[in-house]
Amino acid sequence: MKKSWIALLIVFVAIVAVAAQVAAQAATPELSGTVRVGSWESGDALKPWNNAIASYEAAHPNVKIQLEAVPQDYGTKLLAELASGTAPDVFMSGDGDVSKWVSLGAVENLDPYISGSNGFDPSILFPAVADFGKVNGSTYYLTKDYSPLVVYYNTDLFKKAGVDVPTAKWTEADLLAAAQKLTIDANGNDATSAKFDPTTIKQWGIQMPYTWDRAIEPIIYANGGSMIASDGSKFTGAMNSDATVSALQWYADLYLKYHVTPSNADVQSYSGTDMFQSGLVAMYWNGVWPLNGYKAVSGLNFGTISPPSGSAGNANVLCWSGFALYSQSQNKDAAWDFLKYIATGDGAKEFANYAWTPVVSIAQGQGLDKDPLTSAIVADLSNLKPIPDQLTPYWGDCGSKFFGQEFTTVLENGVAVKDAMDKAAGEADSCLADKMAAATPAS
Repeated sequence: MKKSWIALLIVFVAIVAVAAQVAAQAATPELSGTVRVGSWESGDALKPWNNAIASYEAAHPNVKIQLEAVPQDYGTKLLAELASGTAPDVFMSGDGDVSKWVSLGAVENLDPYISGSNGFDPSILFPAVADFGKVNGSTYYLTKDYSPLVVYYNTDLFKKAGVDVPTAKWTEADLLAAAQKLTIDANGNDATSAKFDPTTIKQWGIQMPYTWDRAIEPIIYANGGSMIASDGSKFTGAMNSDATVSALQWYADLYLKYHVTPSNADVQSYSGTDMFQSGLVAMYWNGVWPLNGYKAVSGLNFGTISPPSGSAGNANVLCWSGFALYSQSQNKDAAWDFLKYIATGDGAKEFANYAWTPVVSIAQGQGLDKDPLTSAIVADLSNLKPIPDQLTPYWGDCGSKFFGQEFTTVLENGVAVKDAMDKAAGEADSCLADKMAAATPAS
């Protein structure tokens, strides 16, 4: 009798195992067919693509990945393909188009795929980085690569001036104080001296990004301001708010009052010269892109630090690109599987060899959280804020355009910050209203 029960138990277990296998096969259909992939990249930037595609196809012999690289006019071609229903199954998007493609209904909501049988655990990603692929709380993109804003500082110049290097607790007041001591005129006077001559500067304290709105946004957020209303509906009340104007005044003073950062004309006069690498500036506000190049420069001793805190704390933003799944794709199962592979799986490791990865384990495997030149950058990812591009498809056409145009008049023509931002917000709102009216179908 005992042997009979054992035999029955073995048969039962076998039946359950077969049923589970059948269910799994039903939940994950056989992947096959062609997956078209759109990218704007070229040259060496195609190496991770080629490597990832080769590895994926080896593991999925019934799937063909067709890379369609369009280095010139990528956005124009993609828009035409979306209009004709012929866009690639998976395509790259820059941060400026995140809201745009969603508003056109061109990209698939990925949340059901992420939580589905062929999904993944979102906790494998840096959460604030992953949020850059969300619009109105739903995930439409997975991150390809990104760069926060970083301050590079020349440790030799700091030591020579007797200035302490920045720490994670540094403030905007600390940045200004250091920049003043590190700005030197032709007679050796720093910017704190009554004898300082701003017309003969030979070394500036810091090089700032002029009117590049993305790089200025951390300063605005750190002081409690914003560029656009939280619902993306208007600019007035945000771009010209007291908090935003105060932040921009601090920024403008670096140029116009304290003379610690080179003007646009100064930078252009050194055209072709990396002013940080050459020792013309002691600090440099930029993304992560120059980091590996600086590491290769013999004799350049430097460190990196996150942007300083303001009255509202620490803040940063990203320059970002991601992958989308075309909403009209005819092969969504295979397209999703490949997208997941290059954004979260072994394919993501290929892209991590060239740019910053959103996958925590890959970043840790590279030692980014331990390296003295990158650990502060990784730690600062918890301070990321959303960019206006996530809130409206018309940030580039309206907000960025008029902000840059009017803030230039502050730095070059002495226009008051409040007046410039009042004008910029009004112009941007008019532009936004026109864009939204044109996009609304006639009843």
